[in-house]
Amino acid sequence: MPKYDYDILVIGGGAAGLTSSGICASFGARTALVEKKRLGGDCTWTGCVPSKSLLHIAAEVASVKAGQAAGITFSDLQVDFKTVMETVRSTRQKVYEDADSPELMQAKGVTVLEGTASFFGPHAITLEHEGNKQTLTFRSAIIASGATSLIIPIPGLDTIPYLTNDSLFELEKQPKHLVILGSGPIGLEMAQAFRRLGSQVTVIALDERLLIRDEPSCAEFVKDQLEREGIVFRSGETIHKITRKSESSFELDVGPLQGSQTTFSADALLVAVGRKVATAQLGLKNAGVHFDKTGIPVDKHCRTNVKHIFAAGDITTFLKFTHVAENMAKTAAINAVFRLSLFSHERRVVPWVTFTEPECAHVGETASELESRGVRFDTIEFPYSKIDRAVTERKEAGVVIVHVAKSGRILGAHAAGAQAGELINEYALAMKNGLKLSKISDTIHAYPTMLLGARRAADQFYVRLQKRWMIRLFKTILGFRGEIPAYIGSKEIQ
Repeated sequence: MPKYDYDILVIGGGAAGLTSSGICASFGARTALVEKKRLGGDCTWTGCVPSKSLLHIAAEVASVKAGQAAGITFSDLQVDFKTVMETVRSTRQKVYEDADSPELMQAKGVTVLEGTASFFGPHAITLEHEGNKQTLTFRSAIIASGATSLIIPIPGLDTIPYLTNDSLFELEKQPKHLVILGSGPIGLEMAQAFRRLGSQVTVIALDERLLIRDEPSCAEFVKDQLEREGIVFRSGETIHKITRKSESSFELDVGPLQGSQTTFSADALLVAVGRKVATAQLGLKNAGVHFDKTGIPVDKHCRTNVKHIFAAGDITTFLKFTHVAENMAKTAAINAVFRLSLFSHERRVVPWVTFTEPECAHVGETASELESRGVRFDTIEFPYSKIDRAVTERKEAGVVIVHVAKSGRILGAHAAGAQAGELINEYALAMKNGLKLSKISDTIHAYPTMLLGARRAADQFYVRLQKRWMIRLFKTILGFRGEIPAYIGSKEIQ
């Protein structure tokens, strides 16, 4: 057997790289983790952690303001934006030190190497750091180099200091008017955060509707709330041109692809139209690894076309979420360690959440996806206004939507409302393990909780099984004399 420098070499120190390298080392594999910047990746530094920290602070501001409606008075509320952003940055630093630092990884048995990795062959990379190069060999490799912000061509964009999620959390001065190009999760979350902190916010949505991969009615709940908070949406439009007017302001020509345009001023632009894979410097051709502009294709075992090279996370062609990256990383690590196809990554039951308020959560298929496949199903829509905890917290705006087969098998679940992201996990667990909707209904849920909404929605499955002819038969056999309730046989929510 050839002697390699490392049993397994992992490229990229984000969620997928940290997870996979730690697992490999735990099995006694000599493992190296190569990262060109700093461990933690997008999630820790420019994604999940800082964005949720900022959203939490903005929600606290909104909560103070909402208290007026309940009879709470307070003096004039002031937001110190500089301190807010310092708090966000200190939070991500804490997460880094507690979970992602090189010292922690080395304590797990992982050798952390700083530099840029490029494949030199199918079993070797060239590692470059500060002008120095060295060649490292490996038995197996896991590519987890992630993705970066996608920038679309816009005339004049290069004349202004536009923002992406890479630079957004380094702001020191609060924008007066923040324009956000893109209406996906990142765009909407930051729109609400900055609006609640006091900025004027305009969202330019390239599509006619928001959150195009979510159930439309759930996305509408989110849009309605954001509009009530003062966010302006320009749907089905794009930026045609940007003209810089001064050091701190610029004008945008905005309108549909074809048609009249509107010009308005702003002092900050966040580009949030998606992600692009980071393959440019990897030298994948030298290793014989197939890839295209959408990423590296992998099979269900996270193998590339080269048997001993795996890929996980945003660098692949699959969904780009931290929780997906971790699931793929576990799969890749186990299969790389044992050199077998033991595990498959989850591709069917994948939940995701947009952490606006209300949250928008999803797992499984939407109604339009089921219809396009010709699947017969029933849809249950259960309003948050019937969840007692939502009523007591004045968070009645929301809905739970479940698409279910006649057998009771859950085909898709969606929610918009408070803690929708927590609620959707219960449906994901049921779907993953083949539990029918009746099993959720039969399970006692603590009262009063938001997650009781998952059970209340499931209860409707039993309600719909009741037929008027069945009740009439029972009445005759048992000698009952009461009237059959009007809701029996209907789809009225109980």
